[in-house]
Amino acid sequence: MLKESLAFFMPGPIELLVILIVFGVPILLIILFARFLLRNKRENVRLRLEVGKLADELEQMRKKAGGDEEGNSSGKSG
Repeated sequence: MLKESLAFFMPGPIELLVILIVFGVPILLIILFARFLLRNKRENVRLRLEVGKLADELEQMRKKAGGDEEGNSSGKSG
């Protein structure tokens, strides 16, 4: 009797495949989504650093150009 009861509740190969698909696919999607978010975060940090460097470079070029213009304009007027 116990053997028949256990056999009734034991999953067969098709049931195991369904369970694998039902639980495996969402878990796989969650893992892929988490990896995508981490990669996106790293990419955002890298882009912010690059934008910061470009902003610093632009500021220095403006200061240099502003210094040249002030020197040239005072030299021309005098």
